[in-house]
Parts: sequence; structure tokens; C-alpha cells
Amino acid sequence: MNLLSLVVPLVFAVGVPASAPVGEPLVCRLEALSPSERERHQRLAEALRRAVTETSELPTGYTLTLDLSRLPADAKGLPFCVVEVAEWVDLESRCCPFLDFEIFLRDKGRHITLRLTGGPDVKRFLREELGLKK
Repeated sequence: MNLLSLVVPLVFAVGVPASAPVGEPLVCRLEALSPSERERHQRLAEALRRAVTETSELPTGYTLTLDLSRLPADAKGLPFCVVEVAEWVDLESRCCPFLDFEIFLRDKGRHITLRLTGGPDVKRFLREELGLKK
């Protein structure tokens, strides 16, 4: 499987805004990820937190600006890239189906904007999960 066949379906799946229905419960599906997927999800989340350079509030969520050049290369010497961001989105969307995601690339993929949105209570959930001040 080549990289393009992996990324293209994720870009289409992630880029389609589909707001959570009003009143959809904010219930995380902990069983949606295997133990190895959960471990990978946590490692990716830690890396993404270190890459955040700016957080902007939206009416229904938040936008995170990421600078992936702030992250070290992986064990193979490869830089962290949009593929890992999309992998985190895939894993996160399985355990938190009430979230909507959008990924935007700038500067040849070096700067990424990740938009996390959803229904009425998603903003509060994200604020708590991301450790943001009100």
C-alpha cells in the first residue's frame, strides 16, 4: 500500500464537515480502539500537544495551529507530518464520534491547522480535554 492510497481517503473523510446532531451525547467509545491503537493514539496526542503554537476559539469548538517542525524525527529519522495528524484524527474519531475534524495545510505541509468542532457541548468537552482556559 502506498502513502497516497492511505492519505487520500483520510483527507476526504476528514475534510467533509458533518456537524453532530443537536443533543448528541458526548460519549467516548473506549472499546473502539485496541490496546495498541490506544497506545499509538496517546503517543500521537502527546506529540500534537507539543506542536501547538496557537489555539483559536470557534463558535462550536477550537482551531489548533500546529508547527510540526517543533517535533523530533521518528526512530527512522523521518519528520512528523500530516500523515500522523490524519492518523490521530482517525483514531480520535473512532473513540469520540461526536467530534468533527478538518485539516488544513500551509507552507508545503509544515504548518497545519486542525479544526475540532461539533454539537453544543463539544466546546466545553474540548476545553476540558485540551486544558484550555475559559
